[in-house]
Amino acid sequence: MGRTKIDKIQMPLIADCPVQRFADLEFRSAEEIAVVQNDLLAEHVRYAGRSSPFYRDLFERSEFDPGSVKSADDLARLPCTDKSDLTARAADFLAVSPDEIVDVCLTSATTGDSPSALLQTRGDLARLAYNEGAAFRMLGVGPGDTMVVAAALDRCFMAGLAYYLGGLRVGARMVRAGSGNPIQQWQILKATGANVLVGVPSLMWKIGQAARESGGNPAAMGVRMMAAIGEPTRDADLELLPAARRLEEMWNAPVHSTYASTEIATAFCECPERRGGHLRPELATLEILDDAGGPVPSGGVGEAVVTPLGVQGMPLVRFRTGDISFLIDEPCPCRRRTPRLGPILGRKNQMLKYKGTTLFPSSILAALEGRDEVTGAYVEARRGEGGTDRVIVKVNVSKAEITTDDIAELLRAHIRVAPEVVLVSDAELQERTSQLSKRKRATFFDFR
Repeated sequence: MGRTKIDKIQMPLIADCPVQRFADLEFRSAEEIAVVQNDLLAEHVRYAGRSSPFYRDLFERSEFDPGSVKSADDLARLPCTDKSDLTARAADFLAVSPDEIVDVCLTSATTGDSPSALLQTRGDLARLAYNEGAAFRMLGVGPGDTMVVAAALDRCFMAGLAYYLGGLRVGARMVRAGSGNPIQQWQILKATGANVLVGVPSLMWKIGQAARESGGNPAAMGVRMMAAIGEPTRDADLELLPAARRLEEMWNAPVHSTYASTEIATAFCECPERRGGHLRPELATLEILDDAGGPVPSGGVGEAVVTPLGVQGMPLVRFRTGDISFLIDEPCPCRRRTPRLGPILGRKNQMLKYKGTTLFPSSILAALEGRDEVTGAYVEARRGEGGTDRVIVKVNVSKAEITTDDIAELLRAHIRVAPEVVLVSDAELQERTSQLSKRKRATFFDFR
């Protein structure tokens, strides 16, 4: 019998994204940027109100006319959406036929909540590839580069998928290393001759340590750039944190921070100037809100609220990320005219009140990580007296002579207060922070 002819399926690996025609928008005038972004925002809100049962209901209850949206300022008349809405009414966010869904992503549930599902169409995957491709292109990644993606590509995780698709879009040679064993990661790096590394800073540090323990030298590997995800690399003054500085010294390469979340499916990536994560105006609008939901002046600290534009499967409007940061709208030396998102200072639901000051677990850990005397730490919060929190920092130290007083002084020098310090063994540290049920290190435990 003759072989039956099968028509070729017309589904390119990296499909075009409609907004790619605005790829140079970030270099245009503020007026041109506003016109394009406002048009895309109005289109997105109308689509959500027409196609998403959740937003159709929310708009009706709020007496909000989606056709009235002319700019991001008009969104203030609409309540925000948060993770609890996605958890409680997941099915109502779907704006397309189930047959149009080609990919399922789950959030990482870092803070202990149940993971939420984000369902993506083929168009959403094209948007995701365009988004990360634009970030990599801004960093100068392209043909001739070999990129190791040291982030989870399994368990329905979006990050590894996004970086992989984005790297393909810019023509880089992609290595799907995943977030596995550090010594295996080092072997992959050597075998592929990779020169770009994408991953969580603490994992990239462990890969370098594994290399040194096996007689290798990460600084001589030829890595020319690291893209850091999932953990902060800079403080509120945009200065490198100690751990990030040591990471750069280890690999002899600069580290660039990129911020995103599964829900917003949009990256805020640093340019080579490394002065905050640039907003792509054709892909998102950004608000910084205070506790009452009002706008914070430029430079003021508040919660990042994002409306990801052009999403088809599960569109979101005014999504509360839960991440605390600030807006930078002063000109960037790179000549891009887009606002930037500052470093993530902490999670809103992890805010601590201690001795008359407000701080976040991430700021405590940032003061310790990268120090020779500290091999690891985590933070516990318990209910204190008088409306304040009891904060306990549990630390594993590298030398027996290092005391709790030494660690307390180190903390006081960097965050102006010294929480309780308890020394723990390496076994206890690993048991608490490396949990099989979590995709990321567990470094904060809230018992309040």
